[in-house]
Amino acid sequence: MRKIIVAAVLGGGLLMSGCSGANPFTAEKLPDFSGGFSSTAELTYGKLTAQADIDRIEPGSWEFTFTAPEELSGVVMTIEDGKLSASLGEISVEDGGGDHTALPLVIAGAIDGLSGISAGELTEKDGVLSARSDCQGARCTVTIDKATGDILTVRSPSNKLSVYFSDVAPYTADSATVE
Repeated sequence: MRKIIVAAVLGGGLLMSGCSGANPFTAEKLPDFSGGFSSTAELTYGKLTAQADIDRIEPGSWEFTFTAPEELSGVVMTIEDGKLSASLGEISVEDGGGDHTALPLVIAGAIDGLSGISAGELTEKDGVLSARSDCQGARCTVTIDKATGDILTVRSPSNKLSVYFSDVAPYTADSATVE
């Protein structure tokens, strides 16, 4: 009988101690990384800076419409199933691959790769989730707002690339750039 009372007191003490440990039977809900979104972004490559409207229609399908600087304004780069093309008005070219890094492919690959990660692969600080991956042969870090699931940044130090997203909204056909 004494063992039962001791066990009850210890058990009650543990319950009332306010332990904040995570429940091992509940998995943390991750943001949905499989959907499309539209945003504006500031892209920094070394000392060069550009602005673009970016649409992720779905994983593997992207459109980057550059709005600044003037030299890039109007250039539209699209990615379909890993293939990059660029156009300006009636002029269009396809990337034939080769020994170079296409920065839109780095950005798209880093974000598209999020759909295959688990909660254990994310770190969190001050409501911001971070995911690290390899993309196009380079190390990338993507940050995500935990509360909204919005992409905040993509960074690839070896490519000297930083992308800062703003005005992120779900992708709709109406939000696509009209040419």
